[in-house]
Amino acid sequence: MASDESFFKMYCAFMKRTNYKEMFTAMLNDLQCSGVKLVDSVRSCLSIGPGGGDYEIAFMKHCAPNISKFLAVEPDHESVEHLRTSLMTSLPGVESQVFETTLQNWEGPSDPVDLILMFHCLYHVGADERPELFKKMHDRWLTSGGYVAVIQEACTESSKIEMIFERLGKPSPPWIDIEADLQEARFTKLYARELQLKCDQTNPDESLLRFYQRSGSGGFFVTLDYIRDLLKELYPDGQTDFVNMMAIFRKTD
Repeated sequence: MASDESFFKMYCAFMKRTNYKEMFTAMLNDLQCSGVKLVDSVRSCLSIGPGGGDYEIAFMKHCAPNISKFLAVEPDHESVEHLRTSLMTSLPGVESQVFETTLQNWEGPSDPVDLILMFHCLYHVGADERPELFKKMHDRWLTSGGYVAVIQEACTESSKIEMIFERLGKPSPPWIDIEADLQEARFTKLYARELQLKCDQTNPDESLLRFYQRSGSGGFFVTLDYIRDLLKELYPDGQTDFVNMMAIFRKTD
């Protein structure tokens, strides 16, 4: 039976079991020391599928503190409510607008933006949709010399978290394909860093089980008991290693 619980709560349950926040902060510090400087050129930003937006807001405050306009597209209602509240409290001087819809149903920004954030959103964009999306980003959504920042599961041999998504029928898109599609759309990679992550999945609660249930292609037709047994089978000690890739690309005119 379907749950009334929002994906926001399910996703938070998963993230709390990881060291993602620590690794994300390390990445921000590394990025700030790199040759990629967003602070002088980024005044407007579009975030695609940010969920509650905690990491997107942290990225903006750390790397683009002079932003004056923030747009977001997010389909989950509770995530939208959380994001709107966070924007008011964390970026009070920034003009913000959150569209509660799917990327596929959104027409795009009315004016080009300087930066597009795509943090863990490409799982929901089909391989056949990516080239068209990246072309729209390049040709219509970004200003001249605009940036795209992407965080995505890297699908390396050490990314054991991918095992469960493969078994649930929804493997992550290979990073090499995403990068190739961006380069084909005339984006140049400026920065890349692996985030070495860990997840403690011992004694999974209902929210964590529903996160996997919702994320798999079988949706709610896969029972929570099946997910629990699958976790025990794939990760008998409850510990999971995985890798995310973070990269920044710049539009080539």
